[in-house]
Amino acid sequence: MRAPLCLLLLVAHAVDMLALNRRKKQVGTGLGGNCTGCIICSEENGCSTCQQRLFLFIHREGIRQYGKCLHDCPPGYFGIRGQEVNRCKKCGATCESCFSQDFCIRCKRQFYLYKGKCLPTCPPGTLAHQNTRECQERSPGQKKGRKDRRPRKDRKLDRRLDVRPRQPGLQP
Repeated sequence: MRAPLCLLLLVAHAVDMLALNRRKKQVGTGLGGNCTGCIICSEENGCSTCQQRLFLFIHREGIRQYGKCLHDCPPGYFGIRGQEVNRCKKCGATCESCFSQDFCIRCKRQFYLYKGKCLPTCPPGTLAHQNTRECQERSPGQKKGRKDRRPRKDRKLDRRLDVRPRQPGLQP
């Protein structure tokens, strides 16, 4: 009776050791030498599953891909939280930095930011701010150049007539 029990314990121990060995392989150092934050990591592909609050960023080079677990997605990517995995997804082609697929925060060099979109030129009624590369809306009374000034013709006429306010009860 003891022999079958010993055999059963030996098989159970062997299965545990096999599972432990398999886990050690998955949690190797990976291509970049960094499996920090990974639940599952392989030497060939890096992280494939991250800890709960981290984002899986998959870096592609040609046909190879390598995964990393990050707290924040790198520039040019935004984070999407999902039930099974949180991923970093690439921004649109004209975005340098984005909040989501449809909302840019900063545009690539040849584009201007307007209401979360990157445009080749600013729309009518807006001005391009060259330092920030953003389109800013003009206020209704604002025109190009000087503002809040009367036309020159009226200023010349006032000087010629030397118009001064009259005081009540005094003759000119």
